[in-house]
Amino acid sequence: MTISKCMNENLEYFTLVTLVDITRTGVTKNTPEQEFVRNQQRNWESVLQVIGLRSQPITVVEPYSEMIPEDVVNNIFGEMHHGQDQRVWCANFAVEHKDVFKKDKDQLGFLKDDFNQVPVICGLDETARFILPIFYSHGSLKNIIFNSGILGQQL
Repeated sequence: MTISKCMNENLEYFTLVTLVDITRTGVTKNTPEQEFVRNQQRNWESVLQVIGLRSQPITVVEPYSEMIPEDVVNNIFGEMHHGQDQRVWCANFAVEHKDVFKKDKDQLGFLKDDFNQVPVICGLDETARFILPIFYSHGSLKNIIFNSGILGQQL
């Protein structure tokens, strides 16, 4: 058995879906002409840092975005973001430690808690509007969700 095969067997996969623009642009130096794409990258870096509080994330699929219909938005995020189709960002990642985000009986409990009220930069390519520029992972203001496993390229 190879080391990489052993590592792959221990990986636990997750998907996050958010209304916040987390586009990975690769822009890490702030210049006035690149402020917009730098801010998109900052949001992506925040996602990786929060996941990294408990385990080193391995990016399986970098963030991609798509428009989803209003009824799907209501099912995923609740009625706070009703009234129109919305752009969402999805990212798949893995971690090498089983149950690292498990809190009580919720497989994703610590992940939800860690993300709740983390600041974000708004006014990018998102279509949703937020009361405060933060991730909400609970309640009627929810703008980020998590699933165990990898979702396909379509919601």
